[in-house]
Amino acid sequence: MIDKELIKNISTKPGVYFWKDKDDNIIYVGKAKNLKARMKQYFDPNMKNSYKTQKMLEETSSFETFVFETETEALIFERSCIAKYKPKCNVVLPTQATFPYICVEKNKNNLQISLKNKYKKNPNAIYYGPLVKGKEYKELIKYLIHLLKSKDGLIINKMSEEEVNNAFLKAKKILKFDTDFKNQLQNKIHFWVENMEYLLAKQYKQIYELIYNKQNQQNLVLKTSKDLDVFGFYVTKYKIFISILHYRAANLINKSDFWFNLNSLLEDFISHFIEEYYAKNFIPEHIILPSEYQNLFINEELKKHLVFKNNKIYQNMLDIAYENAKNDLENKISKLEKDNQLEQTIEKLSKILEHDANKFVIFDNSFMANTNEIVGAAFLYENGKLLKNHSRSFILKKEKGNEADLYYMYQNAYKFLKNNSDLVNIIFVDGGIYQIKSIEKALFELEINKPVFGLIKNNKHSFATLINEQNQQIEINDFDVFNFLTKIQFQVDKYAKNWFNKRHFKSIVNNSLENIEGIGKKTINKLLEHFLTYENIYLASQDELEKIVSKKIAKKIKQLT
Repeated sequence: MIDKELIKNISTKPGVYFWKDKDDNIIYVGKAKNLKARMKQYFDPNMKNSYKTQKMLEETSSFETFVFETETEALIFERSCIAKYKPKCNVVLPTQATFPYICVEKNKNNLQISLKNKYKKNPNAIYYGPLVKGKEYKELIKYLIHLLKSKDGLIINKMSEEEVNNAFLKAKKILKFDTDFKNQLQNKIHFWVENMEYLLAKQYKQIYELIYNKQNQQNLVLKTSKDLDVFGFYVTKYKIFISILHYRAANLINKSDFWFNLNSLLEDFISHFIEEYYAKNFIPEHIILPSEYQNLFINEELKKHLVFKNNKIYQNMLDIAYENAKNDLENKISKLEKDNQLEQTIEKLSKILEHDANKFVIFDNSFMANTNEIVGAAFLYENGKLLKNHSRSFILKKEKGNEADLYYMYQNAYKFLKNNSDLVNIIFVDGGIYQIKSIEKALFELEINKPVFGLIKNNKHSFATLINEQNQQIEINDFDVFNFLTKIQFQVDKYAKNWFNKRHFKSIVNNSLENIEGIGKKTINKLLEHFLTYENIYLASQDELEKIVSKKIAKKIKQLT
């Protein structure tokens, strides 16, 4: 832990500070309007520090500061340093906190209208959301396509540049889903009911309820059609719970909840969280925050959107957000404690391996003798959690010979590490020293230096032994670490086998029809045109098959199943 007396000579200008551990690794990056005042606060017992803050300070052996003339310079430098060094104590948004958006995107000859799983800043795209997961948005998307891309009742798939620009401007108005749009939907519902076209009326009613869902209607009457995000914070001694209410065109459409251990000063944490959140999500016109956070040190782009007005409507919205942050606390704390336990497990694993295990990949392959299907899986983990969006699977090239399985492992590792090596600190492989050597070959060719460890199974096909690159067994006396390694090996093994089985079954099915005497590609295409998939062909009755092929051929197909 550093001596607070060292801070006496720090500048009072704006700047950025690094807390560093005994190995000179940057563990936290912070910004300040007044460097000296901010750094002194970490040692003030009256500040809202948590055990996490204290733990970070105990781990801090040195610090480094950068002085700037303006706050803006400090903000820009801090963001670039967090992106560059990825300090473990800076706030990181959970990867699962994503919601779908309706996206209208223009290019030179067309307008794409679709549902996107994440928001990306793009001047040629308009987003509406975040939306509630699990809802069916197909009818709404179809209706938007009709409104924006149809001419004389027909959908135009190739548009002129002028048509695209006009439709894009129209989309900006439509996606506000204002009173005019609401009335238009209501009129359509009434029109089709009066004409006894109940299926059409039902479609428009589904769209209406999706946008103006009764369950989402608030008692507050908003006098603005601006997009708003309203923040509620509930802070305990060691934890912070955050709820964001998303209002779009005066309607509450969704809510996002987060909970964290406090690992820095409260204002620093909230500033970092807001910047991190809006780096990945849509920025509404107004971001409404409680008045006590008016002095947040935050970038100028976001600061323009912050609102602290204490009028009655906004205060009611803030109260609702606070109650949501405070709600279901026991369940949130339980989830946070599980995260804490996982974090402790990763810390213990790091000590056992003598390497940082916060980011790692595990490789496994699956194949069978005398088949052409060989697949590889690379599962990426961060802070002990599987990152599905960054994990990869590969179709591998078939190899003959006794060492084919080692070549497959080499292929798998090479394909993943070629573009993703910066995402991992260490590598695990489902296998022993020979599999480790295969990974090392890929690392050598790619000029990458990462430690590799093997997870060896016992005769019951479950994890038993951990080895290093020298083929030395590493003792694991910790129950949580052993269970964690068992879990990751099982996850990647199960996925690789399942994917292999699917591909192998598909190959058998595809080849089976071709092997029937009297069936050629022309007949197979005819069957697929009618039944759409191979699975449907095999599930069809003989009578259904005879509508497409002869009785003799239909009988032969049924004999396969």
